[in-house]
Amino acid sequence: MIKQILSLLSPAGDRARLPILIFHRVLATADPLQPDTPDAARFDAICSWLKAWFQVLPLDQAVQRLKAGTLPARAAAITFDDGYADNHDVAMPILLRHGLTATFFVATGYLDGGRMFNDSVSETLRRTDLAMISLEGTPWAALGPVQTSDLESRRRSINTILPIIKPWEPDARTAFCE
Repeated sequence: MIKQILSLLSPAGDRARLPILIFHRVLATADPLQPDTPDAARFDAICSWLKAWFQVLPLDQAVQRLKAGTLPARAAAITFDDGYADNHDVAMPILLRHGLTATFFVATGYLDGGRMFNDSVSETLRRTDLAMISLEGTPWAALGPVQTSDLESRRRSINTILPIIKPWEPDARTAFCE
């Protein structure tokens, strides 16, 4: 029944659609600061579900077949953005165990070290001993005080700050993180 419904939603041929499941990370264990990021157990369950209900194809093949009108019903592709080490260490063994393919996009600017701005913000707020970080007297004072007294306030602060600084120029984000 579910396969029939999915086949109607994602038919084969000229009317085909290609769902692409985009991941960034798969953590070895759950992280309370990143509740939306799957851990190994959750990703394993997702892969079981995908294997049962979809025809997961490599992205390049799926796109070619979509253009050619030969995509099978219930086709899907899996991608990973950024190239975190856990993509290789945690996600890859799970994908291989399920016989699934994925396309990995690696942010090459971080291969020799460094850290993406979102990770800098998250790790700073995770590790601080302060209950509140004041931004008074800085160019970022308009963001107000950053609450870090408990797990929930840290999570809220991360979820407030990241969308604000994401569109900034890279130098501005780096200055903020420093």
